[in-house]
Amino acid sequence: MPEDKSNEKPHNADSEPSASSIFVAMMRQAAAKAVSKSPAAEGASRASFGGTEFPADREISLEPPPETHDIHRVRRRMTLRRPHPSSMAGGFLGAIFVVVTSTALVATLLMFFVNPEYMNPAVVRGLQLDSEQLISGASAAQPTPASTPHWLRRIGVISGHRGKGATGGRDPGAICEDEYGNPVLTEADINFAVATRVVASLESMNYAVELLDEYDPRLHDFRADALVSIHANTCYDFGEYVSGFIVGISEARPEFGADAFLRECVGENFGAQVPLPRSYNVTEDMSQYHVWQKIHPLTPGAILEMGYMLADQDVLTEDPDLLARAIIDGILCFMDNVGKPHTQLAADKRDSRYVIPLLATPTPIFRS
Repeated sequence: MPEDKSNEKPHNADSEPSASSIFVAMMRQAAAKAVSKSPAAEGASRASFGGTEFPADREISLEPPPETHDIHRVRRRMTLRRPHPSSMAGGFLGAIFVVVTSTALVATLLMFFVNPEYMNPAVVRGLQLDSEQLISGASAAQPTPASTPHWLRRIGVISGHRGKGATGGRDPGAICEDEYGNPVLTEADINFAVATRVVASLESMNYAVELLDEYDPRLHDFRADALVSIHANTCYDFGEYVSGFIVGISEARPEFGADAFLRECVGENFGAQVPLPRSYNVTEDMSQYHVWQKIHPLTPGAILEMGYMLADQDVLTEDPDLLARAIIDGILCFMDNVGKPHTQLAADKRDSRYVIPLLATPTPIFRS
């Protein structure tokens, strides 16, 4: 039996509106609602496209399909701005703030909730200030001066008459001759034997030491913590017994300054160890020594005549180590105590291995 198709609606492609016509109708409907707010206008508002009418009271969904909505939400989350990481300075300041706050909190708790009687009495005494110091305003903690490392302290040692002389030739200094006029002993040899020992010993103590010639070009504007020029006195026969050592400084330097203290340190220690008397017959060759016009004005300097090459020849030649040790102790006396007040020198003198002069004795200048 043939199927009855009388109740089926005829298929007409134009009976259903297209997507573009629906979109245009939606836009017109939205524009009509925005312009007209009266009930009459709303009742009369109708949209038609292609013979199809859309009543105004018909709601048309403006939401996109579920698949499109989900995709849009994911894309929006992907475009969110990421927070910037905190800087190192901010983290450091934050850590300091936490530490300070915690310390203040702990100190406050200890102050209010800890009985001082339970603390160690020695700790309490160490934290307390003397009442007299509080009244006078003096600080309980006295600063401790830090000593300069030895390798930063410079010392100059001149080996008298070593190297070229003032005229460019060799200058042996004073000479002792035999009965035939032949040289048997020169001052330059005596000075060099002692000076090299002094330099080696001070270098072993990590001092910055320079061995200098008599007319060394490095002496021009030479800057050091101390400068000592080592010499031996003449071998001339004065017709009488002349013995002893002499220490002098520039006549332009003050009698109670650093140069005078260096002179007394060398003189006191040399006289304490070397069996020779001290003579104060300072000549113009010592007080107006050519080196004093070359070195830096702030370099303390002293010149030592270790003894007379005629009367004191045995002392000058038999034990150069003894002479070197005496000079070294004089230099150390100056390096360790220069600038200290008189009271501190008196306190250190009791426990010192070398002689520390308390006052610089003025040295008379002998004018020939």
